[in-house]
Amino acid sequence: MSGSRKRSGRFTVLAIAALLAACQPLPHPFADHRPPAALLKVHDVAGVSIAPIEGTPAAIAEKLGSAVAKALLKRDIPASDKTASLESYQLYGRVAESRPQHGKATVNAYWRLYDAKGRTVGEHSAKLEAPAGEWASASAEPIEKLAGLSAEGLAPLLEEEAPAKAPKTASEPARIRVAVNPVSGAPGDGGKSLTAAVAAVLKRLDLAIVDKDQKPDLTVEGEVTVTPVKPDKQHVKIVWRVRRADGAEVGNVGMENNVPKGLIDGPWGDIAYSIAIAAGDGLMQLVARGAPAPKS
Repeated sequence: MSGSRKRSGRFTVLAIAALLAACQPLPHPFADHRPPAALLKVHDVAGVSIAPIEGTPAAIAEKLGSAVAKALLKRDIPASDKTASLESYQLYGRVAESRPQHGKATVNAYWRLYDAKGRTVGEHSAKLEAPAGEWASASAEPIEKLAGLSAEGLAPLLEEEAPAKAPKTASEPARIRVAVNPVSGAPGDGGKSLTAAVAAVLKRLDLAIVDKDQKPDLTVEGEVTVTPVKPDKQHVKIVWRVRRADGAEVGNVGMENNVPKGLIDGPWGDIAYSIAIAAGDGLMQLVARGAPAPKS
């Protein structure tokens, strides 16, 4: 399997660094479009960057990477076929289709996972039989099923690489309770996707995610603003605010970038998770600043 990576142009335009910008104008740090070094690094689980899938049928190979990324995200594993970082694990895949028999064909997916230093972590294979016509047309249903089977086998490899957590003791302080309000202003399914992604990332950072009616210690709010800047470009600004229980704002994390027109008008997919991960460090700084004093 070739180890070459198509890095040029692979970074998602919304994989942007989170900056602490409390009560200050939002900066413009994205001139070189480089993602942060820890873009896909989340506590307790290894993030993974998926290389372009090799093999035939080419139409299936082209769609399978994205489908596997989504299947891994459903298992709370940060994954992307569009972003990469120096800290992420690398997943290489190859597909092969058997000769159709009685109107059906089997597609095999072979996977090899490497850590950030290029060492082999493990291998996994998955296969699925489906009508030959569905494979020929690269239908979504069999590809998503094959992706799900692949993710099911790959997830343990990634989880085993995560650092083990020490068990909590009775003397440990209670976790900070945080409510994540629905994100406003996002086109497509961005409101739902960003809200879920930020909640998942903060949960991985050992915060207790609760509903607003459960009396949180802090509340996270997100607001998306999209404005046209060129015929084929939109300026996307995302502001995350952290508030105390009394409603007072602790500070905000600002993110912004120009993106191709229409890029986020539909499903956000792993873009939402990449944004949430990029915002994580800044949000945690605000959480630490606004957290209530521990009870004696």
